[in-house]
This record gives sequence, C-alpha cells and structure tokens, in this order.
Amino acid sequence: MVMRMEVVRRIRGFAFNPAKEFATAKKDTLMDAFKYYILLLAVLAAILAVVVAVVVSVVKSMVELPMLEGFAFLLGSGTFVGLIVIGFFAALYIIVWLHIWVYLFGGRKGLKETAKAVTYGATPCLILGWIPVANVIIGPIWSLLVIINGVMELQELSPGTVVLAIITAILVPVIVIVAVLAAIAVPMMP
Repeated sequence: MVMRMEVVRRIRGFAFNPAKEFATAKKDTLMDAFKYYILLLAVLAAILAVVVAVVVSVVKSMVELPMLEGFAFLLGSGTFVGLIVIGFFAALYIIVWLHIWVYLFGGRKGLKETAKAVTYGATPCLILGWIPVANVIIGPIWSLLVIINGVMELQELSPGTVVLAIITAILVPVIVIVAVLAAIAVPMMP
C-alpha cells in the first residue's frame, strides 16, 4: 500500500510539478527510474491488452468466424508482451540518442541522468497512452515538456540549451528520413 501511494505521488509530481520532482529524483538510482518506468509501462500494456481482447471478442460475437476462437486472449497477450518489449527498447533508443545531443550541448552529468529524465518524463505518455487522441497529441507534448524539465534539472543545463538539444535530437532523424525518401522517390518520377 505504501509503495502504491509513493508511485501515485511520483506520478502526480512528475505530471504537475516536474522541477520539484526531478530535484528529488537526483538521488534516485537508475534502477529506481527503470522500475518506475516498467511499472507504468506494464499497467498501460495491461489496459491496452484488455481493450484489444474486448474489441476482438465484440467483433467475434458480431461476425461468426471459427478462426477467431481463442484469438482475443492470444491477441491481448501479444499486445501486452509486445508493448513491454517495444516500450523498453524505445526508451533505451531515446535515452542514448538524446544523451548524444545533450552531451554535445554541454550536459556532462552522465547518461544516467538523461535516462532518469526520459524514464520519469514519459509519465504523461504512459498514463494517457490508452486514451484515443490524448495518446498521440496531449501525452507526447506533455512528456516532452516534462523531459525538458528533467534534463534541465538533472544535467544542470539552461532551458535554451536543453530545448536546442532536444529539437536537434528530433530534427536529425526527420531530416534523414525525408532525405532517404526523396532519394528513393526522385528516380521513380517520370
């Protein structure tokens, strides 16, 4: 019960008062941050797995297809496991990629601090991830703002420096993807 209340308090802190919560998180270990992230990720994955299983069951009841027998549980389980795996590796990728840019922009407090900023900063995405529209607009923007707060606090960088590092971390892959797509598309044009 005490741990549950602590997690709820941290969720509230990272969502609504990130500067104060990240100041408290300076003493956290990397394991503390990943346990928190994995716990929220598992809750989100469980919710989405149930939603998928219910939707498949509803479709099955509307359309009598024998091949859908047992499919709801299978698809729900696959959703749960897939989201945990994808969420874990996505976090690792984002942590390393962002830290490269944070380091280039002067962040010298270590990868561990960037990892804590990203894992704790994902709180809004993980909490809102099961709600349509909020999971693709509100959650990511809110998480980005929380991550900015986290990098500022944990790497001890100015707001402008952190924003530049994060914008660069976002824009470089976008530019590369656009360039690759253009390189593929141009030879196909008449």
